[in-house]
Amino acid sequence: MRLFYSSSIQTMMLVVLSFCAAQTELQAQQPNSSKPFLAPSPHAIQQRRPPAHPTQAQTFLENQYAAPSGNPVQLGVPLHESAPVRSADWNRGIADRLPPIYAQNSISSGKSVTQIRQVQATDTLYGPDLLAEDPDFSTLETIPEPQSTYTDSIEQLCQENCWGWTLLPTDLLYTSYLAGPKEPRLAMAVLHEKDIGWQLELEAGARVGILRYGSLNDDVLEGWQLDLEGAGPPRLNLEEEFDVEATDYRVGVPLTWRRGAYQAKLAYYHTSSHAGDEYMVRNPSFQRINYVRDAFVLGGGYFPDPDLRLYAELGYAFNVDGGAQPWELQFGAEFSPVEHNGFQGAPFWAVNAYLREEVNWGGNVSMMVGWQWRGDRNNHLFRVGLQYIDGKTIQYQFYNNSEQFFGFGTWYDF
Repeated sequence: MRLFYSSSIQTMMLVVLSFCAAQTELQAQQPNSSKPFLAPSPHAIQQRRPPAHPTQAQTFLENQYAAPSGNPVQLGVPLHESAPVRSADWNRGIADRLPPIYAQNSISSGKSVTQIRQVQATDTLYGPDLLAEDPDFSTLETIPEPQSTYTDSIEQLCQENCWGWTLLPTDLLYTSYLAGPKEPRLAMAVLHEKDIGWQLELEAGARVGILRYGSLNDDVLEGWQLDLEGAGPPRLNLEEEFDVEATDYRVGVPLTWRRGAYQAKLAYYHTSSHAGDEYMVRNPSFQRINYVRDAFVLGGGYFPDPDLRLYAELGYAFNVDGGAQPWELQFGAEFSPVEHNGFQGAPFWAVNAYLREEVNWGGNVSMMVGWQWRGDRNNHLFRVGLQYIDGKTIQYQFYNNSEQFFGFGTWYDF
């Protein structure tokens, strides 16, 4: 019995000793830390071992994020084996140590914030000076103007120095005289004459541009322009059931020029006068005349103010008939605001004198005053107002008669 217990005790002691030896061997394999044991990886040694020489990327990052207090993250070392995490306030001021977002390398990142140039989006070029400060950007192209400043507007591209050909221009370089009694336009005036009563002076005509060589900017009317004009102004007698008294037809080809405040005109026109059938029936003793003028006209205008024009022209007819004589003279002044005032409009006034050799250099004076509206997209002009005419008649079928008209009218000029 004693031998059996002795053997049992020896056996138990051997087992305990073997277990302790095994535990000692496992503890020798596990590192001295409180972390749990991790099975080694075949590549663990290669992953933990830092490279003999740091790569270019590692050097760049270390330089970028270098700080006096050190970086808690060690490149190339697993996170669980890195230095203990610092307190919550260790990273105060880290934003001041980070490189500026505009930096592309360590050289530009060292610049002070106060050295950054403030560039406006409307600057013409904002690339060369900014890039010249850093040699690494010296080969880059300059930044063009922002797309918001681009324009296809010929008005902004050309200004007044860009000339070219324009077919059928919408505006005239030399407009018709506002108070001229023989200018082509659309018109209707109800006038009263002390001897013949109420008359309706109509005009169906226009002056339009055909070809221009000049400014391509519609806001700058300069250059040379060829126009066409034509009109048929009949007179209707309101006292005789709108009978046609007479009509003077006119066609012409003006060549005009304008530069700044000056303008000029060289024109040819043909005019012929015709008596109305109803008038001849009412006046059987009236002898119709074949009044004809084929004339060249040289005229000029000056604008002391954009809204005010002074003008004069001299005409010579190389072909005359029916009592017409070669020479004529016309001059006047007119005030017509050039601004496009929309529905509001603006006031206008005009005075015109028309002298003719055939009536011993007599003639007539025409005066107008009223309100005007100018087109929003062109210089077409619509006017309403009062008109006064005194002197020789404006109907050449009765060219030697004197008349005095006063009334109300509307006029449309192209």
